[in-house]
Amino acid sequence: MAEFGGYRLVAPLGEGGMGRVHLGRAPSGRLVAVKAVHEHLAADPRFRERFRREAAAARAVTGPFTAAVLAADPEAVRPWLATEFCTGPTLTGAVSALGPLAPGELAALGAALAEAVAAVHAAGLVHRDLKPSNIVVTRDGPMVIDFGVARTAADETLTDSGEVVGTPGFIAPELLTGSGEPGPAVDVFALGALLAYAATGRPPFGTGPVHQVLYRTTHGRADLDGVPERWRELLGSCLGEDPGDRPAVAEVLAVCAAWTEGAPWWEREAVAGLIRRREEEIAALVANAPAAGQVVVARAEPARANPARAEPAPAGTLVRWGRRGASRRRFLGWGGAALAGGAAVGAVAWLAGLTGDDGQDDGAGTGAAGSPGPYTLGRALWTRDIGKAQPLRYGEALYLRDEDRLTRLDPGSGAVTWSYPAEDITEAVPGAGLVHVLRSPVMSSTEVVTLDAATGVVRWSADPLVRNPHRPLRLRETPTSDPVISIDGANSALSVSADVLCVVTYASYTTQWELRAGQKRPWRAYGYHPRTGAPLWFHQGAQAEVEGLYQRGGRIGVASTTTSLVTEENRTDEPLTVLRAADGTLEREIPRGARHPESYLGSRDTRYDATDGRLSAVDLATRRTLWSRDLAEEETDTTVTPAAHAGLVYAATYGSLKAVDADTGRTRWSLTDVGEPATSPPLVSGGLVYGLGRSPEGEDTSDGRPRWGVHARDAATGALVWAAETGEVRAVLAGPGTGAQAGLVHVVSDDGTLSTFAAPEPT
Repeated sequence: MAEFGGYRLVAPLGEGGMGRVHLGRAPSGRLVAVKAVHEHLAADPRFRERFRREAAAARAVTGPFTAAVLAADPEAVRPWLATEFCTGPTLTGAVSALGPLAPGELAALGAALAEAVAAVHAAGLVHRDLKPSNIVVTRDGPMVIDFGVARTAADETLTDSGEVVGTPGFIAPELLTGSGEPGPAVDVFALGALLAYAATGRPPFGTGPVHQVLYRTTHGRADLDGVPERWRELLGSCLGEDPGDRPAVAEVLAVCAAWTEGAPWWEREAVAGLIRRREEEIAALVANAPAAGQVVVARAEPARANPARAEPAPAGTLVRWGRRGASRRRFLGWGGAALAGGAAVGAVAWLAGLTGDDGQDDGAGTGAAGSPGPYTLGRALWTRDIGKAQPLRYGEALYLRDEDRLTRLDPGSGAVTWSYPAEDITEAVPGAGLVHVLRSPVMSSTEVVTLDAATGVVRWSADPLVRNPHRPLRLRETPTSDPVISIDGANSALSVSADVLCVVTYASYTTQWELRAGQKRPWRAYGYHPRTGAPLWFHQGAQAEVEGLYQRGGRIGVASTTTSLVTEENRTDEPLTVLRAADGTLEREIPRGARHPESYLGSRDTRYDATDGRLSAVDLATRRTLWSRDLAEEETDTTVTPAAHAGLVYAATYGSLKAVDADTGRTRWSLTDVGEPATSPPLVSGGLVYGLGRSPEGEDTSDGRPRWGVHARDAATGALVWAAETGEVRAVLAGPGTGAQAGLVHVVSDDGTLSTFAAPEPT
């Protein structure tokens, strides 16, 4: 195994445009991170001189929250530098896993980081690249790493004209416009952006194409929505456009120290658990590393087409061997090492300045059959507290529907595009150019409001429905001698096609009390033109509750029930009323037709369901059962994808996930010991099927339930492809979209945190 200056290389950590980083071991046994410059750059005298100055300056930085530079040799054939190796998640990984920090936690983090920045400035340096992935949260506190772009004013003679060093979203405006020198205020700006990220889970200048982020930095205002009230003034001043208006680092440190409450954030169990997991991972990496003199070549992805060029592993990927390896206790005893490194593999995040990588989290694990296999550990691009709001994804847009507003977000950054406030919102149906909102006020009539999808401006409204001119006059006059006739039920459903928007109102028949209070009101259907709001028709149905509303092939199906205390067993045996979508006239009524409503609306597909203890495939054109198989007693709550995906149907229940051949009903693969389905039916998107599961490292929660986070598995084989630590969730969406908005996964945790991840790729 190769050595640099007596540091034996243990395992590769990453590679990028400027060099490679290895986990190394000092003769004393101490673990270090060793940066080695690429040969072609080592031949450049200007680069070598710059490396010499930066290494010398970085060695002068000392402080409890900075990773120390231990040794360097700028004169070697391949210049190298060794630093402390710090173990723990990056700040990105910690916020992604646990959500934004509370005010007291934010203060502890801010005080530590301000002290680290003060140590950098005391050495006569400006860091210039403070960002979440350059902060490693260790058992001793957050560590500022990567001094690869830190420099003094004298070093500017070695900087190419027009070069801007830093990370978009954390670069001070004066560096982008060339209007100021890179002084300490540059790091104050980045510190403010970093704390705003920790407080909200998203960068204050958004995400997306670099030029857009840079434009918002120089011409816009920081997004501090969600930042605790008393923090807004401090962070707003740190993020001021004029460097002279920003507070000194000492001021930031004093304020944060005064606001700190209780034990430091990194000592609390949730964060400490992440740190322990990273320590275990590094222990396994070291234990499985080849012994001295033994060479092992491992790749994180298949060989490229051009064998002459060795490509680096993608950020967030680590080759992990099959056995767990040494314990954390044994690892901590090796040489009394000062442990270090970002995310799952330690110092990968520390590479940003040297390699051009910005790896923040990664991982590998075990496939469906238990054999060793790589996986990617998901890292959130942004997070946001959405409370009880429900997410909806349509094309390029992400919507949040709450009772009192509908909000459109940019899926890639979480930035608010527009917000429409309205009380009692019960449903929203987004489309390409319009969004249809249904409101059902408790003491008033149901209303429909249609918004422009791009701006949120109201295009038309039916306010209220009971004034629809097609509704008979005797039902439009209120009050009347018989108010039951005129008033609609308190519940409603919405269905939209290209030609008809249909709203159905009805009373609830779920309980005897609701049945008496509703006085057996009939369901009523209203038709509107979806683009103009022109009223088209009205239809009054039977005295019944509506269990389903369907629209297809120019027909509308209304599934209803007159049975109180409706259960899953009897709800599909109810009648189906079929209306013509063009004029709302009755086409026919079908007893028990609600079991397969699509078949009466012209569908020619095959549908799969799990009812009456059986998993079945039904030809909708003929309503003939193609195959059926019994479900085990523990599978009575099975949820199944109604359509096939690449010849497979997916069935999930608590504790199991299986893929079934769509043509025969035979099981292709099956997993046990998984969590509850992440969605109902199981979410299948992009060749992957999503569900909840245990930590890929096999760690249990306190009560043994597999609810560590979301798993994405190869839909064809069941092999684990991707995993994200989210805790239990209430919603998972894999967005379609194109360009920058494609390939995103949105997860809403039980605590109301919406986290957006880059979608994994199937193996």
